[in-house]
Amino acid sequence: MTARRQDRVDWREFEQLVARIEADAGPLGIKVTSPDRIRCKVTGRLREVDASVRSRVGTAEVLITIECRRRSKTQDVTWIEQLAVKKLAIGADRTIAVSASGFSADAETVAHRHGISLRKLSEVSAAEINSLLRLDFVLFWHKACAIARLGIRAFRSRDWKVPDPNDVDLTLPQDTDPFAPIFRNTETGASWSLNDLWHQVQEATDPFDGVAKAQPPVIRTACFPYPGTVIVETPSGPRALGDVLLSVALWIEAEQVLLDAAQKVEYASDEIPAIQRVEFASRRRKTKDWRISLQIQKDSVDIADLRTGSNWPGVGK
Repeated sequence: MTARRQDRVDWREFEQLVARIEADAGPLGIKVTSPDRIRCKVTGRLREVDASVRSRVGTAEVLITIECRRRSKTQDVTWIEQLAVKKLAIGADRTIAVSASGFSADAETVAHRHGISLRKLSEVSAAEINSLLRLDFVLFWHKACAIARLGIRAFRSRDWKVPDPNDVDLTLPQDTDPFAPIFRNTETGASWSLNDLWHQVQEATDPFDGVAKAQPPVIRTACFPYPGTVIVETPSGPRALGDVLLSVALWIEAEQVLLDAAQKVEYASDEIPAIQRVEFASRRRKTKDWRISLQIQKDSVDIADLRTGSNWPGVGK
């Protein structure tokens, strides 16, 4: 990843973190969107904002926009003046400007005059956070699997019955590419891979049902019968296929994320009590952003003030 692309990723993560803080700090019923596009009342064009907060007060809708800057220099009056013009053009009731480095005195003066609220988002240490946020660690549980065996039975007849998992004509090598289209229907020309078979299993049932956490792998076998019109590529050449017996090892393993590795931030301004947030994120998330979060006012001692959240699959707030 290039430095410029990494900067864009970090900036976007900064914006999304601010949006999550605002969502958890607000009352039930607010809608936070990040990013958002709002139609300009002057040009009629859509203009992007880093985030928006929409809510209703009585019968009226209130629109708050959020703009972020993750820069090392203190933000001066120029940015605030730009935001004031944009706020008026898109008809926002209020704009929140968030900086990682704070604001100059002139910026604070101009912001107050134009209805712009200022926030500073900064990292804090484990020793600085509210004691109610100090979990020693969080466990993420991950489902894992591996092909244990791929048994092949040649086509025999159309008088089919469920075969014995051990009654196979050959076993494909362990290093068979799971994404290679080794199966082909001779009538339609359609082809598919072992990975496609695995997806079919997951669509039909939950293969992990009953698999205990932190235990040795469980091996389960799925049978795929074919009517003699499918061939499979084997090390000795193509074979007419009767059944595929796919045996998969399944297990559920823990990933421990310590407090020191969690993201710990403080969201502060002169208008509101400082808010602290801790986010435990899975390092194995790849394309999925799996997090568990805790948020509370910095000086609160009441656990009822604690907001928790998670975007772990199947879990809502």
